[in-house]
Amino acid sequence: MAGFLVANRKPVFIEEVITLKTWYVEDAGGGCRAFGEVLVLVCEETGEVYSARVPVTWTNKMGWEELVCQLMIDLMEKAQASRDDRFLVCSGNIFHTYHKWLSDHGYNWKTHKMDGLAHEAAENEFHRMVVEAGFPANIKLADRDYRSYYNEIEKWVSSDPARKQRYWKDREVRKKPAQPRYVLKSTLGRARNCHQCNQRIPPFSPAVELKYRQNGRKLRYFFHPACSPVKPLQCQLDRLEVPWKGGQLTGILVPCPEQIHCALCGRPVEPGEKTFYAYEDNRLLCGHPACFANTRSTGGIC
Repeated sequence: MAGFLVANRKPVFIEEVITLKTWYVEDAGGGCRAFGEVLVLVCEETGEVYSARVPVTWTNKMGWEELVCQLMIDLMEKAQASRDDRFLVCSGNIFHTYHKWLSDHGYNWKTHKMDGLAHEAAENEFHRMVVEAGFPANIKLADRDYRSYYNEIEKWVSSDPARKQRYWKDREVRKKPAQPRYVLKSTLGRARNCHQCNQRIPPFSPAVELKYRQNGRKLRYFFHPACSPVKPLQCQLDRLEVPWKGGQLTGILVPCPEQIHCALCGRPVEPGEKTFYAYEDNRLLCGHPACFANTRSTGGIC
């Protein structure tokens, strides 16, 4: 009987090597009264440098720290930075909202006194920005004498009214607001008008709320999430998505303002009880979250 000789081989396991990076976050130009600040995200191991420029002014009522945080999030997305990476961040006020965002989203980070590539990259990017505007390239930062360097830039900008109009920092928009100005939340039981498109935002719908003070008055506006001029960094919206008629039904969870009856089980939902609200076309559905969540295990409503 013919036989086959099979060689004994040890199994070979190929492991995927995941390299985690250390990212440094630094800024430059904050002490200069002209030009916006520069932000950098730097990985020294790979030499990667990503930068963003804060404008001298903006009109969307977003707070300075919020704007900086949003720019940093954009840089992280561009760099494909991972939540498992390590982030060493400058401790300056400009990054306070960003610090909180990193903590709230579970990132591995801590404040760090900057030096090395990150510090150089921020300074170089700021100098590149002012030179692009026409500032003499030979006048550079020397021995970290920022005051002398910034004085030269400020004198150059101030010497021309049109230049000053264009490049002088707007300190008013950089004042720290008492709270995040844009918040994703619910309209609760009241319809609102979108400040952008002027269309109705139905009751119990997601909406972005903008609150700020102007001349001592409290102002408040609402936007459809798609109409919001900025992406809100703070979210007070609790969502629930359930299978529904062969698709998905996405709704919100908020306290019930008055007694209603659950659309699925028919039992009453008491005021103050957390309630599921969602729109099927233009029809508002509401009821016990557990009843709607149960459609996941039953295969949904047909």
